[in-house]
Amino acid sequence: MNVGPDGASVESTVPTFEFRILGPLEVRRDGERIDIPAPRQRALLGYLLLRANEPVPADELIDQLWGDDAPPTARASLHNHVHALRRVVGATTLGLETHGYVLHVERGQLDLERFERLAAAARRSEPHERAAKLRAALACWRGPPLVEFPTEPFAQYEISRLEEVRLSALEDRIEADLELGRHADVVAELETLVDRYPLRERLWAQLMLALYRAGRQPDALEAYRRAHVRFGDDLGLEPGVELRELQRSILVQDSALEDPAGLLGSTLERAASILPRSPRERAESLYELGVSLLRMGDHRQAAATLAAAERIAAATGELAVEERARLYRSYLAVWTDGRSPLAHLAEAERASRRFEQRGDEVGLAVALRQRAQMLAWSGRAADGAALASSALAAAARSGDSALEASCRGVLPGLYAVGPLPVEEAIARCHKLAAEVPDEPRFQVPSLNALVELYAEAGQIDVARRLGREATDSARGAGLLLHLVGAMGSCGQAELTAGDLPAAIDHFRDAYGIRETEEDHSLLPALAADLAAALALAGEDDEADALATIARARAGPDGFATQVLWRIALARVAAHTRRPAEALTLAKEASSLTAASDWLSFHGQSLEVLGEVSAPAGDSAGAAAALAAALELYERKGNVARAEVVRRQLAVV
Repeated sequence: MNVGPDGASVESTVPTFEFRILGPLEVRRDGERIDIPAPRQRALLGYLLLRANEPVPADELIDQLWGDDAPPTARASLHNHVHALRRVVGATTLGLETHGYVLHVERGQLDLERFERLAAAARRSEPHERAAKLRAALACWRGPPLVEFPTEPFAQYEISRLEEVRLSALEDRIEADLELGRHADVVAELETLVDRYPLRERLWAQLMLALYRAGRQPDALEAYRRAHVRFGDDLGLEPGVELRELQRSILVQDSALEDPAGLLGSTLERAASILPRSPRERAESLYELGVSLLRMGDHRQAAATLAAAERIAAATGELAVEERARLYRSYLAVWTDGRSPLAHLAEAERASRRFEQRGDEVGLAVALRQRAQMLAWSGRAADGAALASSALAAAARSGDSALEASCRGVLPGLYAVGPLPVEEAIARCHKLAAEVPDEPRFQVPSLNALVELYAEAGQIDVARRLGREATDSARGAGLLLHLVGAMGSCGQAELTAGDLPAAIDHFRDAYGIRETEEDHSLLPALAADLAAALALAGEDDEADALATIARARAGPDGFATQVLWRIALARVAAHTRRPAEALTLAKEASSLTAASDWLSFHGQSLEVLGEVSAPAGDSAGAAAALAAALELYERKGNVARAEVVRRQLAVV
């Protein structure tokens, strides 16, 4: 309403326009929709709205509306289209200025302007207000933008840009809802969104976080596995660092996930601000960071960080840091690149000689410890224990208490699998636990070994209690490799005690943590553990599939994995009436373990040989295999399995 000269109200003769491009192009005058039937005029209006309040030269409009196919009459046609639009919106709204045509749009007249204004204001607001403003902004959208102009040159970039800003605003609104605790409310919406936009990592991260905060941890981890498959299938890539870190945080139930501020940044991003400026100090800091990442189980990030440390150390003449970083990279390659453990053993042997010659006790301790691990993985636990003791002595001489405790952490696992009798191994593991700091990364290795040893001693209740303590400690500290080890030990303990469903659950949990990693060492071993247990339970199809994965991915030097996939496939073959194949596989497995000093593991392979020999028509062979298994179990002090084998021998 306007006021006339006499003070009376009069109807305004100036129409009010509203323009909409966030969906089908639409013009409203005083609330009434106006039809603009000519396609070129609609395209012209659409482009001018995208450049609202900016002069657009005629040449630019011709390029955008006709492209390379502009006819000689394009300029005249443009003039006619502009004239026609002016009849609709008025000459004051669509004017001609010095530098081109200008579509004058007031505040609030264009839905795109309203959307952008509300979205910008939301970014400066608290969560409640931010969520409300973003909902109002998103309500401006009525469908896909510029949907009428799929082939127009000007629309190609703008359609992508506008869709991106809409999705970003939608993600921001969901982020605000997550901060407000509306986790369960957004799950269904996010499930739809990840199906529609499967390569947007932020949506996957929000879905995982929403599921986790809604008390659905298994579903959150399953969402990560789905994302991993989609990225692999569509791009041939793994999800990014932040998504992988979120998965690890969910696995260990990191308390930071309950932080309403949202997701954490990457480890390197958090560390970048505190790394020193001096190249020498920076090389040392990167080396320490790389080692910490390795202990946390982030092998690829650790390898990249150690590579940077090695380069800087080489450039600054820091020979000790350079060689230690190189040694760790060779060690990591066993997981990340499928490097042979024996090849790394040779590298560690050369490195230990160099460190010893220079008097580098830290480097020597690291090299000896890695040699111990490689020997143990090849089935030589006693030799590994001897080297681990030498590593411990070198670490003690270096004065590095953390390294000393880390070297002690290698010994319990060697005592558990090697020839040391169970009772003596238990005593030594308790002694080691008392000698290291009361921190999860130092305590969990002893707990893991004790879980398996107490189960062999027939004390499954003690084993289960220690298993819960180990998994809770590793999870609480965010130590993924320790957590995997604890789950594996719990699975082995239940297998020893004869609780097959519980064993499978533990092995499955351990496998699930590493399933989406490009892990060439631990993952095949976990797959083989699970396959062997599933085969024992008669779950032949899944056992066969996992054993095949283990067989394909295990290197020839992966001793335990090579044995376990054969055990799994031998049982599958026996169940599916292929006795000759089962017997061949079982004999191969027992032959491999015979060359090792893993007494209970050798006994396990002989138990399997006993299982499959009788159906193959070799009852005498079955009895001989079971008798040999019993002798090994008795020598180890594995009373739980010895009792089982005695019962088997009674019916052979």
